[in-house]
Amino acid sequence: MRVQNQLAIMFADIAGSTKLYETVGDAKARELTSQCIALMASVTRDYQGVVIKTIGDEVMCTFPSADLAAEAAVRMQEGVEESEHEWGLKLRIRVGFHFGDVIEENGDVFGDAVNLAARMAAQAKADQIITTGETLDIMSPHLRVDGRELIKAH
Repeated sequence: MRVQNQLAIMFADIAGSTKLYETVGDAKARELTSQCIALMASVTRDYQGVVIKTIGDEVMCTFPSADLAAEAAVRMQEGVEESEHEWGLKLRIRVGFHFGDVIEENGDVFGDAVNLAARMAAQAKADQIITTGETLDIMSPHLRVDGRELIKAH
């Protein structure tokens, strides 16, 4: 069934995962990647989100609001940082998200908002959370205050 909706789409992935595999080997890197993905999925659910899919070392998820996506992104970053001692290695993630119109169909989401969120994630560096200006504009003031404009696109 196809449904149109407004959602925050987020992509969160492990920065430098290729180097991780080279450094610790396939088995350990896969174990760490799985633990990090599980942490990000758990945080997604904690903030009313839905994991749409995982793609390698990346999670694609949706949230009912931009605020919940932003709060989840921050918590994901904190959770990964807090897990450093348990994992025995410092992993870093990068996150991109956008709030907008999507088409939900068969457990997946489609549309320009998904493409924008993917572009935000691609622009993010390790330990960064990037969103669009339109999404920042609709976020609560207490969340917007920490945002800053990187580039202005026309």
